[in-house]
Amino acid sequence: MSLFAKSSTVNDNTQESFKLFSESKHIGLLYSWEDSHKEKSIQEFANSLGSNKSIDFLCFNPIKKIQPATESPTFSRADFNLFGKIQSETVLSFMEKPFDYLFHLDFDINSSIKPLLTKSRANWKVGCHSDQGEGIYDLMIKINKSAGLKNLSDQMLIYVNALK
Repeated sequence: MSLFAKSSTVNDNTQESFKLFSESKHIGLLYSWEDSHKEKSIQEFANSLGSNKSIDFLCFNPIKKIQPATESPTFSRADFNLFGKIQSETVLSFMEKPFDYLFHLDFDINSSIKPLLTKSRANWKVGCHSDQGEGIYDLMIKINKSAGLKNLSDQMLIYVNALK
């Protein structure tokens, strides 16, 4: 396991608005729907963040014919116009929120989530290490997919708590 962070010269705004995770108040969780097991892991991760934090969820539904069994707001490819512009007020609102930390809880960045990550007003974006994540995430955790989402989210929490 290793930790990757992008250069401090890439995002000067991050340096100015950095908050220790223990002092953060507003957290965003962005993820893709897979199954009820993943949904349970997401909820466990949210519960582990602490009761003193406001947490907003947004779930990408890759299969628009199936409605995911989640209470989180969802979006799909149908929420983009022909030019790839986001049409959903839910998604636009999520992107505009100035989260202290935004956790992307997927192992890969898909083409529908990438614009949200790049345009998000989050102060710190945390995700799994990938070539696509370069320049998007402020903190990347390198972990094998076989380790599972629980291990990824645990490592994310360890590293954001270690930031000083």
